[in-house]
Amino acid sequence: MASIDSYETKSGKRYMVRYRTPDRKPAVKRGFKNKRDANDWLAENTVKMNTGAWRAESAGRITVADAARSWLESKRASVTPGTMSNYTTGVKHITETGRLGNFYLKDVTHESVEEWVLELSKAVKPKTVRNSFGALNGVMKRALRDKRIASNPCEGVELPRVEKKEMTVPTVGQAHLMANAAGSSSEIVLFLAMTGLRWGELAGLQVQDVNLNAGRLYIRRQLTGSSGKLSESLPKYGKKRIVPLIAQAKEIVASRIKNKSHNALVFTTERGSALRNQNARRDWFNEAAKQAGLEGLTPHELRHTFASIAIASGANVKALQQALGHHSAAFTLDQYGHLFPDDLGSFVTVMDKSFSVECDQKVIKTNS
Repeated sequence: MASIDSYETKSGKRYMVRYRTPDRKPAVKRGFKNKRDANDWLAENTVKMNTGAWRAESAGRITVADAARSWLESKRASVTPGTMSNYTTGVKHITETGRLGNFYLKDVTHESVEEWVLELSKAVKPKTVRNSFGALNGVMKRALRDKRIASNPCEGVELPRVEKKEMTVPTVGQAHLMANAAGSSSEIVLFLAMTGLRWGELAGLQVQDVNLNAGRLYIRRQLTGSSGKLSESLPKYGKKRIVPLIAQAKEIVASRIKNKSHNALVFTTERGSALRNQNARRDWFNEAAKQAGLEGLTPHELRHTFASIAIASGANVKALQQALGHHSAAFTLDQYGHLFPDDLGSFVTVMDKSFSVECDQKVIKTNS
């Protein structure tokens, strides 16, 4: 039961409310100038406790920097090393850019977040701003869940626009030119273009993931590097999938898996170690792309070759989404919608024929 008691101060009589928090711990709220204010506060907070909206006033007295570090640690077991690296950069920007990191959670406003975004925008690219803002938003969502704050100050904050890079879609001919320039790594170039695998998925592909009889790859894992270390994780979005193999891709993989154990890597360096994106780009990929007239191309962009050929062959959006391992067909359509044939002409033709039939039919009117 709650109670209201008076006490004396140098400024005169004051009132305090003795109550219990939802977890049954005793607490005191002091400083009311009259009993009516104390009763009003007690009534309001009783409603909040009964509806689950109550939060301790001290809950928000943790700095944004400390909350961000705690949030980052909570993510360590559930995200990939690459994502963890991005989150770490975001938290660094939260704690080191401007004054936001020193604010108590309860004192953060939309305006203070906007000021932080503006200051960060002066130092890094828009995409980095968005990534770091995503980390801050995660921190605030967690604080909201834990009832440290009453609302999320990140909601409604406008972010700098990221100019979308024009998509480079290497043709089959360009992929072959690049493969020729890649020397002993030529099969890696062709296999990426023929299967649409991400680099990490290619690096993590094991013999047991290959079914030559069915002409299928089973994408179950990826190898990604962070801070110089490789780690194994599920494919992006946690989406395991099946990828079809064309005849030429089957020939490549067949020679690679011969006499290997079931858990051996299919593709490795000449020394037999796991493939690393940065090393490959430095040692041969970038130069091979340049010689093929594709300077600046990334391994990831060879997926576009697979996608473009699949679309030209009549693949629908859903099939392409599944083959590429996208999280949704909407994302696939956003990425490759411009490559799908324009069906408006045939659509109009079918509509024209359908409505022209009506013109040949006699409409019978009846008296009501």
